Amino acid sequence: MIYIKLALSLVILLFSFFGPYRSYLNHTPFNDNYYLNVNSGESIDKTISKISDLNVINKFFLRIYLKYNKINHFQAGEYQLKNKILEEIIKDLNNGETLTHKLSITEGMNIYQLNQLIEDSYLINDCHMLKCIQTDLSFKEGILFPDTYYYKKDMIASDILQKSHDILNNHLNYFYKNKNINNKLKKEEILILASIIEKEAGNNDEKFDISSVFLKRLSIDMKLQADPTIIYGLLPNFNGDIKKSDILDRNNKYNTYMIKGLPPTPISLVSLTSLDAAANATLGEYLYFVADSPSSHYFSKTYQEHLNKINDLGLNK
Repeated sequence: MIYIKLALSLVILLFSFFGPYRSYLNHTPFNDNYYLNVNSGESIDKTISKISDLNVINKFFLRIYLKYNKINHFQAGEYQLKNKILEEIIKDLNNGETLTHKLSITEGMNIYQLNQLIEDSYLINDCHMLKCIQTDLSFKEGILFPDTYYYKKDMIASDILQKSHDILNNHLNYFYKNKNINNKLKKEEILILASIIEKEAGNNDEKFDISSVFLKRLSIDMKLQADPTIIYGLLPNFNGDIKKSDILDRNNKYNTYMIKGLPPTPISLVSLTSLDAAANATLGEYLYFVADSPSSHYFSKTYQEHLNKINDLGLNK
């Protein structure tokens, strides 16, 4: 009889312990977004105390859970805890399921925008204005491959940026080695032209036509007269308005209205379609183009045809 009572007492004691124990492990500290930073070398108690009341009883429950699951450390990093129970959080901390961030590098982005993007991210910017990039190119503008890159908080930017450049350079080498047989541009010049195409084109379908205009102009020693190049030369202080004085400014080395040939560097990051157009377009009959909608251009063979279209569009007013 005594053994039966003892057994019953143990069962009651077990259930009286198990309920609060499970309740502690199953409670959800945060229903809204909460980001937890675990520092290297930080104790388990200090980490848990940031998110849950670690009183004597809860500390006892925690010790039992950690010992039973053979958990003796948490991995440093950033964690998102929204709608997770404490047991799931502990497992994430033990397994290092840290939060992953995205860095979206887009075509058309210039080096100033890119640097600001990195400054606004959770990366450590050890590559200001891409100075860290190891490259065989003679410039640092336009040398990354537009894509979405994933990283953890406090990773160094140079790891992502060097990888992005290497991808771009591989594509550039391919297009240069397999370019149209009549294309006389050097490797760097293909990238520079591609960047102008990227900023000029309203859609992918017209990129070859735009490229053919610029290639034709280069072949007859005619100025490119591309507005995006002037704008780039005015950065980072461009106010959105190209003035007549800007067009006449020979001190702007990107002013293709006054200076013949390609500018000295790309003016933005480029897509593969722009690289393709720069490397493989042929010299056509078009010498001019003007925007006839927010996403397209009208191409002309003669200056008079070009002027007529400008009049039709009411752009001469």
